[in-house]
Amino acid sequence: MSNDARTHKPLIVVVDDHPHDLALLRTEIESRYSSAYGVLAGSSSEETLQSLEAARQGGQRIALVLASQWMGEMSGSDLLSRTRALHPRAKRALLISSSDWGREKTADVIRESIANGCADNYLSKPQQQGDEIFHHSVSEFLYDWTASEEGSDYELKVRDQAGLGQPVPRNGSGRFDVAIVGAGPAGLAAAVYGSSEGLETIVIERGAIGGQAGSSSMIRNYLGFARGIGGAELARQAYEQAWIFGTRFFIGHEVNGLLCGDDAHVLTTPEGYQIHTRTVILATGVSYHRLDVLALERLVGKGVYYGASPGEAKHFAGKRVYLVGAGNSAGQAATHLAKWAAETTLVVRGNSIEDSMSKYLVDEITSTANIKVRLETRVIDGSGEDKLETLTLADDATGQNAVVDAEALFVFIGARPFTDWMPAEVARDKHGFVITGFDLTHDDRLENWLLPRSPRPFETSVPGVFAVGDLRSRSMKRVASSVGEGSGAIKEIHHYLALQSKWSALRRRPTSDSKGD
Repeated sequence: MSNDARTHKPLIVVVDDHPHDLALLRTEIESRYSSAYGVLAGSSSEETLQSLEAARQGGQRIALVLASQWMGEMSGSDLLSRTRALHPRAKRALLISSSDWGREKTADVIRESIANGCADNYLSKPQQQGDEIFHHSVSEFLYDWTASEEGSDYELKVRDQAGLGQPVPRNGSGRFDVAIVGAGPAGLAAAVYGSSEGLETIVIERGAIGGQAGSSSMIRNYLGFARGIGGAELARQAYEQAWIFGTRFFIGHEVNGLLCGDDAHVLTTPEGYQIHTRTVILATGVSYHRLDVLALERLVGKGVYYGASPGEAKHFAGKRVYLVGAGNSAGQAATHLAKWAAETTLVVRGNSIEDSMSKYLVDEITSTANIKVRLETRVIDGSGEDKLETLTLADDATGQNAVVDAEALFVFIGARPFTDWMPAEVARDKHGFVITGFDLTHDDRLENWLLPRSPRPFETSVPGVFAVGDLRSRSMKRVASSVGEGSGAIKEIHHYLALQSKWSALRRRPTSDSKGD
């Protein structure tokens, strides 16, 4: 090894038994990152593991471990698997040489290593000095590690940057072209496309930018991010993108009313603000159902959490954590928390997780030693004074109850749309989700639709008011589909505004009877 594990800097560890590749890796890593990180570079997998064990015993933080896959002494995937047990919070990546790309066995190893949680991802070995593609990947890994290790304050920063004292449009007209209620993926996508296409756009959000997706530790199946992207980071980038294009943000304010007009609408807030707008996009998303266990409600924020933030995971290092739910959000949170917690238990009311969770998450949960799944089980009680101490679990298969020690409980048990504030004119299904487009023709409240045309896609029963994302009836409840709906709604708004302008011109057109006396 080039250095020992006693440095106070977090370490980047590199292992490759090919001398030329190792020399180039060492040069690239040390030249770019040695000012902030210690560097361990060597050719022996066994020696690397010994150094990692020494680092663990000495309390040394490991930021990133890069291991060449095809080594004689031990494969990179096996080394990273053993590294995971020693340093579960370290980022781990397989190094793939250019000659191994396109081979099926390489793809198999990458898929299996990521699915099993042994590797966070992969990257190509540098091809020459100053290989910026290589450094871009390394920087992403280090950014993710720092955000997880130090905690993310992006929500607070966004609030400070985005808050408005008064929601006034820049165009001097007194009203916006489009007002978006909600800053989840659907709302942010609408903001990016609306403002980039010249629409005077405002986003009103009562809570944190990013919505439910913002709490996902890693979204792996979002198009264009081969190595995945954290929900908070996706939201941060989307916010900045919309802001640069000119979107106004009104953060920390709840919309509690919608006054519908023929040519314009007015959104109101409890503080008395009025946002005048030609069109509205409803993108308020959903909120989690509650457990309705009184003892646990008293402990919300003190060990009991609805949803999970990546920044919260480090607070439960070495502790026993329980999660309730069987969907992707629960699975993503479980795999992330398992990097810190001594035990992570997923409590599932049904008899499987395969029907409600993506296969890549099922595979990772199954292969993670410190994640347990308790099927046909419910949380029925809990205890604790100032913080959660125990949970009572009911096993529906055996009829037995068990009291278990627990330091944290995260709840993901379904959601309801945030639509109670909307006026009756906005048609909703029996679950409260907003009905849009073609589906309105199958609703008995169609008499609310007064125009001599069919509703446009994403348009609600109120002309000029659109709904996208999770609160829309029959939506897919996925980040990618929400983004697609948000951007698609802008196309429909352009169409709507063009029609409005045409009708206004026709109304202003003089008739033959008005040519003078």
